[in-house]
Amino acid sequence: MDKAALTHEVSNSLVLLDEELRSFVANTNAGLWRKAVANLYYAAYNATSALLWSKGIRAESHDGAQSMLSLHFVKSGALPRDTTKNLNALMALRHAADYKGDVSIDSGDVNEHRKWAMQFVGKALKLLKADGPKIEVKAVETALGEASEVEIRDAKTGGGVPALPGVKRR
Repeated sequence: MDKAALTHEVSNSLVLLDEELRSFVANTNAGLWRKAVANLYYAAYNATSALLWSKGIRAESHDGAQSMLSLHFVKSGALPRDTTKNLNALMALRHAADYKGDVSIDSGDVNEHRKWAMQFVGKALKLLKADGPKIEVKAVETALGEASEVEIRDAKTGGGVPALPGVKRR
């Protein structure tokens, strides 16, 4: 794949990343914790995709993206050793948020994973700016700042969405 095509793919991943970060802010403000968790995961996934595309690597699946990230960025020391473990944990939580209505997802889950996701996205952007194709990342950096600063209100203090009547949660 030529440089222009790779630059195009990195840019596409950054557009998706920007939208996930902005959606994270909106969903967090609305107390939609399941959607906020999914936004965190997809922000990290799109940052992963951008990094991989910057090296000319196309992942065929989410698991494949994690494997390639580990091989090309963690093993080299560009990213911390716990990166894939944290990404995998966030992927599992996103899966529960998307498909398991009986599993409770709350502000604590969002708060627990936000710090890592925001640090990871920030590090990915730094790597892209240093080593990747010359792409404007200012909008994504702005969205990252907003996502890092949004207040996560606990459901008990008015920020959460109550469970549906008659629906038991674990």
